[in-house]
Amino acid sequence: MRVVAGVPVLFVGLLVSWLLARPDGPDTVALPATLALGVSVVVLGLGLLPTVDAEPASTWIGALAGVWVVATLISAWVRTADRSGKDVLDVSAADFGEVLTSGASEMVALVTGLLIVMWAVLDLLTAVEVPVLVVGALAAIGVLATAIAGHAGNDAFGPFLVGAHALAAAWWCGLLAAMVLSVRGRSGWACSLPVFSHRAPWAVGVIAVTGVVAALTEINGLSALVTTGYGRILLAKVVMLAALVGVAAWHRRRWVPAVERHRQTETASIRNAVVELMLMAVVLGLAAGLSATAP
Repeated sequence: MRVVAGVPVLFVGLLVSWLLARPDGPDTVALPATLALGVSVVVLGLGLLPTVDAEPASTWIGALAGVWVVATLISAWVRTADRSGKDVLDVSAADFGEVLTSGASEMVALVTGLLIVMWAVLDLLTAVEVPVLVVGALAAIGVLATAIAGHAGNDAFGPFLVGAHALAAAWWCGLLAAMVLSVRGRSGWACSLPVFSHRAPWAVGVIAVTGVVAALTEINGLSALVTTGYGRILLAKVVMLAALVGVAAWHRRRWVPAVERHRQTETASIRNAVVELMLMAVVLGLAAGLSATAP
C-alpha cells in the first residue's frame, strides 16, 4: 500500500509543473495522463520482476492494468472535450470515438492495458500459462508509445532519445515499486536488491545522456531554462533527478551491502525503497507536466 501512497506524490510533481509554467503549463488532460503514466510504470516493473528473481501477484497486475485502462479512457475523454470546446459532461460518444481512434498513443496504451488485464484473468482463473515477461513487454510498448507522442519534436533522433529515456526511467522506477509490492523477507530482498542495484547505474546513465541530448534539441539556449515554462519544469526535473541519484548512490553504498549480509529487515528495506520511490514519483509528475507543456 505504500506504493499506492506514491500516487498523490505524482500529482505534486504535476502541480509544481503547473506553478512553474503558468499560464502556459499543463492543462486538465495532464491529470488522468499522469495517473496513467504512474500505473503503467508499475505494471512494467511487475512484469519484469522475474529478471530480479522475484514473482509478482497477478491480482496486482490486473488491478493496476485496469486503472491504466480507465485513466487512458478518461484522458481521451478530457482531450475530446478540450478539442471540441465542450464541457466534459457534454461530450458525445461519436466525438469521443473520433478522438480516441485518432490518437495512436492512447489506442496503443488502451490495447496493451486490456491485453494485460486479459493476461491477469487467464492467470487467475485458468490453467493457461503465459510468461509474466509478456506483461513487461506489453507495458513497455504502452509506455514507449505514450512517451514518444508526448514529446514529439522536430529532430529525427527525437523519438529514439525520448523512447530510451522513458524506458530506462520506467525500468528504474517500476521495478523498484514492484519489488516493494512483491518481495518479502530478508532473504527475498537479499536475492533481488543486489541484482537490481547492479543494473541500475546503466539505467541512470541512459536517463542522463538521453535527457541531456533531448533537452538540448528542445530548448533555445540556457537562458530558456529560466525564461520559459518548459525550461523551468525541465530545470526542476534535473534538480529532483540529481537528488534522486544522490539518495540512490547513498543507498547503494549503505543499504545494499547490509541487505546482502542479511542485516537489513524487510521493513527497513521497504522504507528505504519508498524514500526513493517518493522522489521518483515527483520526477515522473514533472515529466508528465513537461510532456504537456510546449517548449
